[in-house]
Amino acid sequence: MEATLTLNYPAPIPAGHEIEVTEFADTRPEKKRNSWHPAWDQPFRHPVILDVATNIRYMNHMHVHRGDNGGNSFTANDYPLTPRTDLPVKRVYRARVRACTLVMVEGLDGQHTKLVVEVLGPADAPAAPPADAPAAPEDRRPYGR
Repeated sequence: MEATLTLNYPAPIPAGHEIEVTEFADTRPEKKRNSWHPAWDQPFRHPVILDVATNIRYMNHMHVHRGDNGGNSFTANDYPLTPRTDLPVKRVYRARVRACTLVMVEGLDGQHTKLVVEVLGPADAPAAPPADAPAAPEDRRPYGR
């Protein structure tokens, strides 16, 4: 199944890479979910992406800090390597990147990302090899293994 992920942060992941996608639950009260405020600044709006091939995790400051603007852009921030543990996870799944586009948003001084992926299944299931992956070589030893 193909899916499109739109991220409000840069995630330059090459086509063909396998990723792990972590989506977070919307814990706002039902009344606030129906309001005009889209809650773009909430963690459930943007998943965390782990590039399985490189072990690089892509996320927004909202995934690592609660209720602030992400820190000082003039000083290096000591961000953790994983998302906050208080974020309720909705689902985690594996996917293979088919296309990736990064767009500079000048008014916001940042990059946004669009990933087109092929969903492979739950993260705890073994991933399928890509369709164009070479087959395993045949074992030609005379007495087997």
